[in-house]
Amino acid sequence: MSFLRFLPKSWHTSVYLVGFILTTNPALATKLPPSVAVFDWTIAETLLSLDPSAVSLGNTAAFHTWTGNNYKDVDIMDIGTQTFPNMELLSSIEPHHILLSPSQVRLGQRLANIAPYTIIQSYPYVGNRSGRLWSSFDAFALEIGVSVDQKALAEQLIIDTRSHLEELRSNLSSQPPLLIIQLVNEQYVRVYGENSMFQEVLQQLNLSNAWTEKTNQWGYSLVSIRELFNVEEARLVVIESAFPIGIENNIETSGMWRYLPSVQQGDSVVLSSSFWIAGTLPSAQRFANALVKAL
Repeated sequence: MSFLRFLPKSWHTSVYLVGFILTTNPALATKLPPSVAVFDWTIAETLLSLDPSAVSLGNTAAFHTWTGNNYKDVDIMDIGTQTFPNMELLSSIEPHHILLSPSQVRLGQRLANIAPYTIIQSYPYVGNRSGRLWSSFDAFALEIGVSVDQKALAEQLIIDTRSHLEELRSNLSSQPPLLIIQLVNEQYVRVYGENSMFQEVLQQLNLSNAWTEKTNQWGYSLVSIRELFNVEEARLVVIESAFPIGIENNIETSGMWRYLPSVQQGDSVVLSSSFWIAGTLPSAQRFANALVKAL
């Protein structure tokens, strides 16, 4: 049981007890809940919304940071980094299934001797995706649900998200175009537009995005603050940055930020980062809730 060195000391007794029970009564081994290993946070968030029995995840500490600790109370086993998992620990866990993104094919080849893996083909954030992103969110949830025998819950997630955003839209007053940003430092920001989860939520809420420039596969442009002055009549929506923490709290008195019209008019909004920037339906719901409440 050399893998115990990777676990908190408080777990050791429980692990030994489970091992003893299964050794003395092998029939109970088949009753252990199936587990799923994941190395992509976009997949992980949707999977965690489908009430899986057990989940193993790479980089859990960073995952919790970027998702606003929304899954902090969920039982998730940390299996190392996303690109270099702890193979010894993963082998000892013996997951029933591994779910991977299309960019993780090589990782799947390394893990094939541990458990069967599935590449989620409807993964939304890919360079060659065509069509509306929201449709791929639905297909993505459904494919994950089928992969872990939770199709009904996936279908319910799709229905609940759509109806929830419809309700939010019906209670939302008219708004100016929104400029959704996240600070990288005091000079540069990510501005979210086409291909982003934020853009899709705006469309579902009948709101317009002030940013119409080209974006990358994750739906953002990395630009200097100077370029924001070219966007007229936009209300600034600032998403808290996970790194560096708290940088957005000083924009009203910091450098060029204070000269942006929305900031000068006291019309800017700061949202707590409770959603994964490359998330799908679960993050879309949380972002929509936070945005409508702030507006």
